[in-house]
Amino acid sequence: MLTRLSIRNYLLIEELDLDLRKGLTAITGETGSGKSILLGALGLAMGDRVDGQVARDVKQKCVVEVEVSLKRAVWEAWFRGAELPFEPNAILRRQIESGGRSRAFINDTPVKLEQLRELTGRLVHVHSQHQSLLLQNSAFQLELLDHYSGLQGDASACRDLHAQWHTAYRALELLKAEEATAQAEFDYVKFQSAELDAAQLNDGELAKAEQALSRAENAEGTLKALRNVEAAVVEEGGAVGAVSMARSQLQKLAHSDAELRALLLRLESARVELQDIADEAARLADHVQMDPAEALRLSERIDLINRLLRKHRAQDEAALIVLRDSLSERCSSINSMGDRIAVLEKEEQALRSLLDKSAEKLSSARRKAMPQFAGEVSVMLHELGMPHAVFVFEHSVVEPGPMGADRIRACFSANKDRAPEPLERAASGGEVSRVMLALLALSADSIGLPTIVFDEIDTGVSGETADRVGTLMARMGKQRQVVAITHLPQIASKADEHLLVTKTMDDKGTHTHLRFLDEEERVMAVAQMLSGRKTSAAALENARVLLKRR
Repeated sequence: MLTRLSIRNYLLIEELDLDLRKGLTAITGETGSGKSILLGALGLAMGDRVDGQVARDVKQKCVVEVEVSLKRAVWEAWFRGAELPFEPNAILRRQIESGGRSRAFINDTPVKLEQLRELTGRLVHVHSQHQSLLLQNSAFQLELLDHYSGLQGDASACRDLHAQWHTAYRALELLKAEEATAQAEFDYVKFQSAELDAAQLNDGELAKAEQALSRAENAEGTLKALRNVEAAVVEEGGAVGAVSMARSQLQKLAHSDAELRALLLRLESARVELQDIADEAARLADHVQMDPAEALRLSERIDLINRLLRKHRAQDEAALIVLRDSLSERCSSINSMGDRIAVLEKEEQALRSLLDKSAEKLSSARRKAMPQFAGEVSVMLHELGMPHAVFVFEHSVVEPGPMGADRIRACFSANKDRAPEPLERAASGGEVSRVMLALLALSADSIGLPTIVFDEIDTGVSGETADRVGTLMARMGKQRQVVAITHLPQIASKADEHLLVTKTMDDKGTHTHLRFLDEEERVMAVAQMLSGRKTSAAALENARVLLKRR
């Protein structure tokens, strides 16, 4: 339950610290006094969006802080899963900085707004007048029915299965669409892949081929030059013969002269090098091919590689090889799409079968629970001043979705001579409010909400009906914390605690204040609700009577 509300620099509230109590608390005040401001501040602490400028002093930050009492056994697992420190008295804080930036904290740890909303959504339900429109929403009605009937687990399982099936279904549809597009390009991709495969490319091949072609085109001149080198070195009159003759002449004299011996060694080295040159020239000459066909082959190969480079705008053979492998993988991927589609179809069909079974199980349980739930709503409406009220659900089966395969529609009649019709056509504003109150009262225990806030849910009721609405709220307050913003004395008098909202003006501006009333102050407040600002003795006596009956 909520134990404390602290507000700083929010709209008309400069500073407010309020200790909240168990049971039913009524909040009253004149129109425009600031009751809605209090709900707005609570909404901020629960993660609502910030609309416009909310700071009273735009130079200062706005802070709303709520302290809640939590049971360890119920909440410790949630805090552990959210990686937050657990405290039995948790503090939820929302700050709006002077620049407009919003920050949220749980126990002084920064959190995302989604986490704040998730936590407070399980702690507090705020029901305002416009939310009665939710009664026209089939999903909202199903949620109430599930809570009342204890079917939250089955509904959650069905919702999870639908999410799994929908994911598989979307994946299957996307793969089928991809296959359709891929098949249109398959022939082109396959042709390119086959062309690159047939080329049998090797990295660095172009440079080697160009060098080989250059040799082939100059083979005749190369052979002639090599033979001339060989002849100049080793044939008669060649360099080797001349060096050998000079060596022989020098050898006769070198035995007695160290410098001549050194020169002799150099001549021998030159002769060996010349002989080696001649041998290498002969070897190269023997490998020179005079083959026009090879030159043509090399030329065609170079043309092929250059054409592929231009076609694919590739820098070199390595880039072509990467492209070839990529195209090959693309072909394999397209070819395997059929197999992958078959696998996904089996998965999708299996999940759809599970979803259908889950939805049918949930639907069967709902159909059994609907008459009892609707019957109890009717009984409660009788207690709320509509003795002939009939409440029923229309049911239809639809395609399984997140909420299962059911669509229900709340139907209502306040008169015994009228058959139930859809609620939005058959009920007045006050009747809709009472229907909503009955539904929330019946489902609150199953929902497990420790705190419910009603914002003028009593609109459109008065007299004895208002008294009955107040009695029901007081009864709800025995099991949980109930806060009711009301303009009806019959409801305010049933409360365990009474908070009065007032507005004052001074030279600094307009201020909203909130305070608990003691018994005598409650008599005056209820009397003013009965008769206006000028209270009569009769109004005061009526107020005391109402307060004694609570």
